[in-house]
Amino acid sequence: MTRSDELARNRATVAGYDASAESYAAETDHAPTSDHVEALERLVAWVGPGGRVLEVASGPGWDADRLEAMGVQVRRTDLSDGFIAFQRNRGRVVESLDVITGDLGGPWDGIVALYVIQHIGRDLVEGVVARIAAALHPGGTLLMSFQAGDGERLSEAPEGVYQVVQWAEAAMAALLSRHGLLIDRRWVFEGREGQWITVIARRTEDARPIGDG
Repeated sequence: MTRSDELARNRATVAGYDASAESYAAETDHAPTSDHVEALERLVAWVGPGGRVLEVASGPGWDADRLEAMGVQVRRTDLSDGFIAFQRNRGRVVESLDVITGDLGGPWDGIVALYVIQHIGRDLVEGVVARIAAALHPGGTLLMSFQAGDGERLSEAPEGVYQVVQWAEAAMAALLSRHGLLIDRRWVFEGREGQWITVIARRTEDARPIGDG
């Protein structure tokens, strides 16, 4: 599959979220699991009070709310106009950002990329990870999740088509390591569509992230 094909699938996924932003927000507006809270708390512990965090694919903004309540500064971003409108209607400041091609800014103390990697084509993920690593301070922290496995599929729903790309845990750990991001902690849970893995990874002090391919 070409880069153009991969980008087209990602954009189709974004369009699906545009159409379902309100229902997705309602479905996810509930108390998080203890593991999820622990992951957020661990990120906050690493970045420190007042730390600057970039959140990509912020969605409804529930995690950004929690992180801000824990004392860090969050730059909320998303590519979906539906989610951007939802957050702005809640009085939140959120910007449009494409994690595949956009300027991530920084350097950041932390970056959050939860439930987004599965919507990015396999051949594009290396570049995304390289960009994330380059946007972190040496010693900075990444909180991210991915769906475990080795398959790829297009998941159809009434509001659109969603690209889902799974990653074997060892393969993702190796990819992160290539860019100087070493996993500090992991959490695993079973979702409706399979197993999910959330990791905290820290950028090594001497990392030299390679190009985005």
